[in-house]
Amino acid sequence: MSSVSRIVFYREFGSAVFGKSRYLSLAAFFSVSSALFCTALQVGEGKFWSMQALWTLSVALPLPIFVSIITMPLFAGERSAGTFESLSMLPISLGKVVVGKFVATYLSVCVAIAGSLVPWLFLSRTLKSGAPPVSTLAGAIVMLLVQGFSWTALGTLSTALARRPWLAAVGTIISGTSLMLAWAVCSRFWLGGNWLSASFPTMGELLDAASGHIYLHTLVFHIAFGLWCLFAASQFLEAGRK
Repeated sequence: MSSVSRIVFYREFGSAVFGKSRYLSLAAFFSVSSALFCTALQVGEGKFWSMQALWTLSVALPLPIFVSIITMPLFAGERSAGTFESLSMLPISLGKVVVGKFVATYLSVCVAIAGSLVPWLFLSRTLKSGAPPVSTLAGAIVMLLVQGFSWTALGTLSTALARRPWLAAVGTIISGTSLMLAWAVCSRFWLGGNWLSASFPTMGELLDAASGHIYLHTLVFHIAFGLWCLFAASQFLEAGRK
């Protein structure tokens, strides 16, 4: 990262560490994902669902909401507070500011995914038969991190476009869901696939990852989509200062 990006990263990281909102968001995410996992274990007992698949889905379902909450104040919050105008007047590249804010926020997403392993570790110690080792979740963790990259980049783009934080959060969820539905329709009717084809964060790629299968085109798609979102956010902000 450039010096500007590092400064922005330290600023956002310090704000997250010393503020209460990020801890509240993480606590809510841990609570929801743990509750979903425990419920899924009870409902799916004796069925074909594996523990790895249930854990993966229980983390993936609340992940977009968590990301939309922590990304919404990045730029929309600056506008609401009246500090974005001062930021845009500085002789720095706003693209580097985008990178710094994105990296700091994505770090929180990584922490959230890592913290979601606690219920699994707890079960491995309490169950008589024991839960499968954490290493069996390696594929699922990689896919969640990749999906988190896409969602965080999309949230960064949404907050760069929005005037109010809540609009950024709603925009992230709506645009992400719309992209998933659009990809499913294209896969179903034009690509000869099915509704669960690996795409943006859909059930197909999550279940594949839970079983240890990750495909290169899925990784390329997520990384390319995330980089495009960051590029689009940078271009929009730079255009707005002219």
